[in-house]
Amino acid sequence: MRVLIIANRLPMKLTQSAGRIAFKRSEGGLATGLASLHTDVETHWLGWPGLHVEDDAQRTHITEVMSRHSFHPVFLTEQQIEEYYEGYCNNVVWPLCHYFFAYIQYDKKTWEAYLEVNRLFFEAAMKLIRPGDVVWIQDYQLMLLPGLLRQAMPSLSIGYFHHIPFPSFELFRVLPERADILRGLLGADLIGFHTPDYMRHFISAA
Repeated sequence: MRVLIIANRLPMKLTQSAGRIAFKRSEGGLATGLASLHTDVETHWLGWPGLHVEDDAQRTHITEVMSRHSFHPVFLTEQQIEEYYEGYCNNVVWPLCHYFFAYIQYDKKTWEAYLEVNRLFFEAAMKLIRPGDVVWIQDYQLMLLPGLLRQAMPSLSIGYFHHIPFPSFELFRVLPERADILRGLLGADLIGFHTPDYMRHFISAA
């Protein structure tokens, strides 16, 4: 058995200076927290490396270097980063889940980018998953991924953890894509939340 952790960001990130790419450990909270997880089980990570890379040769080099550490990059375009991450994730989902309704900036094209990137992660994951693997998906950037994987691999063991609040149903129901998101999340065998209240909100919404 192997564990495949899938998150928006890898625990190793790329930086670029004077045309050269350097590799360094990510200081993000998720990467730091999960890095403390000690297990004898073979663990792999799948995620965005934190830098826009267009050159195919550079992508190949980055993939080879990261794979030595069991990290597997998903490369995103600048437009995908802007619309999926800065757009739908940070301007819609994050303020909604934190009850900052007035700060939501909704644009249909950002939802389309969210769909597109979740499918990119799905396609990348399908190339890595082996029979008997356990997949552990992290956070609101990838809420559609459990459902995509479940459709393709009905017997796959899938976990999902939501690292931010889950809003009350009265607020969650204003999201036009709420049904798609719930279907995506319900593809997981196990869904984790920080508090019983967040769990109760999710159950009410589902």
